[in-house]
Amino acid sequence: MKQGTLITRIIILVLFLGIAAYFGVYVWSSLSSGITTTTAYSYTAERKVTSTGWFFRDETVLEDTSELAEVLRADGEAVAVDDTVARIYSSDEGYAVQKQLDEAQANLSSLKYILSRTSESADTIALDDDIADAFAGLHSSVSSGDLSDLDTDADELRGLIFRRDYTYNGTDSLQTQIEEAQARVDALSAQSSSAYTPVNAPAAGLFSSAVDGLETTMTTAALEGLTPSGLDSLSAQSSGTPSGSIGKIITSPGWHFSCNLTEQEAGDLYAGASVTLRFRDAARSFPATVKRVSDPEDGRVNVTFYSADYASQVVALREQEVTIVTETATGFRVPKRAVRVNQDESLDSVGQLGVYRVSGAQAKWVPVDIIWEEDDFYLVTQAYDYETDENGKTTQVTQSEFDKANNLRAGDTIIVRGENIYNGKVVTD
Repeated sequence: MKQGTLITRIIILVLFLGIAAYFGVYVWSSLSSGITTTTAYSYTAERKVTSTGWFFRDETVLEDTSELAEVLRADGEAVAVDDTVARIYSSDEGYAVQKQLDEAQANLSSLKYILSRTSESADTIALDDDIADAFAGLHSSVSSGDLSDLDTDADELRGLIFRRDYTYNGTDSLQTQIEEAQARVDALSAQSSSAYTPVNAPAAGLFSSAVDGLETTMTTAALEGLTPSGLDSLSAQSSGTPSGSIGKIITSPGWHFSCNLTEQEAGDLYAGASVTLRFRDAARSFPATVKRVSDPEDGRVNVTFYSADYASQVVALREQEVTIVTETATGFRVPKRAVRVNQDESLDSVGQLGVYRVSGAQAKWVPVDIIWEEDDFYLVTQAYDYETDENGKTTQVTQSEFDKANNLRAGDTIIVRGENIYNGKVVTD
């Protein structure tokens, strides 16, 4: 073997052993450092209590002893005084005639609308696109269960189809259709003149088809001086849908909700406090204000809330399980052990709270503010620097692009535990 070849092999072996030793020390150091990490993620914490209570409103029941009634209003729909909310038919034949008349009047209205738009361009391609869009919108509404604008959407589609037909048949054909439709409306009107008796709203308000027998019991006047035992007494009174009613008109401008809580549960509640209410049978949350907290009675208080958010979901509710949210906070959720006091004198924030996030393979110090505390975690937000000008106005110091890149973000790897952690330390997560 040549001497040069032997020396080369020795050098390669030494280099290999050196590299292996380096990685071995690196791996051993990483494993023995005891570094534990976690992922920071956005989280919303709430302070809340749950109870069961009742809605209190001013309501007028619409009486009806007939078995053949047609309600014309949707739950939660606003009505004015003397607006027709239902029809009471004298016979099945009268009902059938009225249905034909309603259809004929809708057809006549559509034709007159088209005639009023004859000066507009009759672009059949554009009309075809509009009809396709109207079909898609109608299908989407029906699929989602949102039927609040069904009549309007259907009328719009009908009108577009009529306009499409007009582009082929011309104005003369349209005028003839209007005359025929008017004649049919006149004939059916004569037949239906005594087909039904209208039920009109006695006052302005919101219509609701739900009648439970507590309309004269759980009124806004009953809330005056209400106590926990008083609410128990009211809720124990008989309820149930009374016979001979087709709905009611809610005349109060907003709704009240009253429930009993323990003194401890009501500790964060006071008159004027803003809260969020979530009801078991409603699909969303409602902002409300605490109107009154009663004096304690055997360790309980009665709390009454008020809201003007009158969604259609509310008008049919009476007894409900409610979640009362008194406070919320949104931040990054991190274990308590991840939050440290900075002792690195090379940084400007000595003594400030913060966390170490892993950036690349280095630990980076991020100052934070604690906004919420639970038994095993904090909610934190990025802590920013502020400055005060000569007028005493305090503003946030503008961050450099480098500082922004080091801000805390959802998904960051946070060091929970580790020995001798400092800003810039090489770590492995």
